[in-house]
Amino acid sequence: MVAILFEGKTDKNFLDSILKNYNLPKDKVIYYNFDGKDNIFNIGIYNYDELEKNINVELITKMLIVVDADNPKDPNPNRGYNATERKLQEIIEDLGFDIPIDYYIMCDENQEGYLESFLLSVVDDEQKECIETFKSCFKYNLSDKWVYNSFYKHNKYPFDFNHENFDILKKKLEELFN
Repeated sequence: MVAILFEGKTDKNFLDSILKNYNLPKDKVIYYNFDGKDNIFNIGIYNYDELEKNINVELITKMLIVVDADNPKDPNPNRGYNATERKLQEIIEDLGFDIPIDYYIMCDENQEGYLESFLLSVVDDEQKECIETFKSCFKYNLSDKWVYNSFYKHNKYPFDFNHENFDILKKKLEELFN
């Protein structure tokens, strides 16, 4: 079995969809919902105790941590791609688990944002232009989460999972099961 750690419920739904799309064995995954990025960075959180037990009895043999990059302008020191990557490397080292552990940081092509930013990065150019036009004439600043939830969520991932922006995630998932 493999473990996939993530921030929240939306991530699990996305991961289920992508595993199905890539014909990867969802039944070989134990998901760990950490209810927020900051909990993933907390080595004392209960999920890590359960993970350690499952690793010790050889139930889990590999692990992938999936988190959002978030906005680097956020005052939290663990926001932004580089800060997130540093913190992930630190937590992996601090855990000291004796199994392969990898991570994937959800973001757009500018290494910013969230799962929603990642998904919006693969829409076609016409849709991107439409979104940017709408955002430019709207009175308020609209986040990628707002755009995704307003215009795309109802289509249940109408995205091309074969888009090149999925290549790294696809490779990491395939390696997880090898």
